[in-house]
Amino acid sequence: MAWVVKSSKRPAFPVIFSTFAALLCALLAGCGLGLEPTVQLVTNRPEMAAYVDRFNAVQSDVKVEISYQETPAQAVLDGAAGDVVIGEWLASPAVMDRMDGLGDIVKPGKIDPSWFYSRLLAMGSRDNRPVLVPLSFSLPAIVYVRGPTDLPTMFMPLDTLRSMSRPFNKTDKNGALSSVGFSPTWSADFLTSTALLFGTHLRPGRNGMPTWDENGLRKTVDFVTSWVADISGGAADGSFAARYVLNQPWAWHKLLANPPRALFGFASFTDFFGLPEEERRDLDFRWLSQDGLIPVLDDVLFAGIQRSSRDKSGARAFLQWFCSLSVQQTLITVNQSRRIGVFGITNGFSALKGINEKDLPMKYPLLLGHIPQENLLSFPETLPDSWLRVRDVIDPWIVATARGQETETLEKKLEEWQNAQKK
Repeated sequence: MAWVVKSSKRPAFPVIFSTFAALLCALLAGCGLGLEPTVQLVTNRPEMAAYVDRFNAVQSDVKVEISYQETPAQAVLDGAAGDVVIGEWLASPAVMDRMDGLGDIVKPGKIDPSWFYSRLLAMGSRDNRPVLVPLSFSLPAIVYVRGPTDLPTMFMPLDTLRSMSRPFNKTDKNGALSSVGFSPTWSADFLTSTALLFGTHLRPGRNGMPTWDENGLRKTVDFVTSWVADISGGAADGSFAARYVLNQPWAWHKLLANPPRALFGFASFTDFFGLPEEERRDLDFRWLSQDGLIPVLDDVLFAGIQRSSRDKSGARAFLQWFCSLSVQQTLITVNQSRRIGVFGITNGFSALKGINEKDLPMKYPLLLGHIPQENLLSFPETLPDSWLRVRDVIDPWIVATARGQETETLEKKLEEWQNAQKK
């Protein structure tokens, strides 16, 4: 299905009459009197095209069409038209303020709250009322070549990762690092996950800026700084990262190849699964963890209905269909039969616990023994506004501080960033 809004075929009428008819149809649809209600789905997820086709095929009461937006959360803030919105980073106050409540369908007998991970539902709620419904999420994987580094459990604790990496750090005859077991500065997602594990609790504060637990942030910075010192210091860590362009996607994968320059790599599980099968055949993974908890990455996929929607009834019908257990079980099969090339349903673990615990391991054998129970997961809180841009301030600040290249506080950095946005 193309990323365009479809139009129905009509007989050739005179231009004036056709224009009048189109306007009349639009008015009738806006009043809820259209013969075939059309729901506009705003998303950046190409796999949704297959699911929309299926929804349109199995019923005739509501028709859904897709409108592509690169960043749905920003599209909502910019006032883009649409009924249902599906995308990452929707769970912020500014976006949720523009969404309709879902309390009438997120309840037993419809979209049952007991199906979900409770903290995911809380992330998309305001005052304990559901505003967004979670669809999927990803977990941080520590990836390595199968062999002597295998661990007996599905966890890779931070301290274990650090201690196993240390012996692999080597320098050449010029004193430059020639190999590094792993560095926490290689990935923004690793830093965000570490901050979550240490209790930083980044969340919305005043004036759209984030607030956090200062003790958790200090633990994060101290841990990363100490680790960088293990690697021969900030200058050596930075030079190694620059030499191997470690700010680029998949750079870690190249470091694991022969001759290996690193012992471990970091990736979201969805990115790891996205590697061609022949490239991950010799690779294995463990979940990044601390004190028995695995952090959920912040790009949780949510769905909501805009307050400005012209067909809230149809939008609710689509969400209720999509979030049912039987439909999600069917969509996993649709993904594989149509070779859509995404993991799970929406390229992540389902927000429905039963799908992950029972269905995914049957479809994906590499997950056998790797599905964590709900009590082993640490979920993000509701995100600060403009989270993607704010994170682009926080993560480099942590790296620069750990390498001894930063003298300003995080508060000062964020204040400078906020002032720059106003210019």
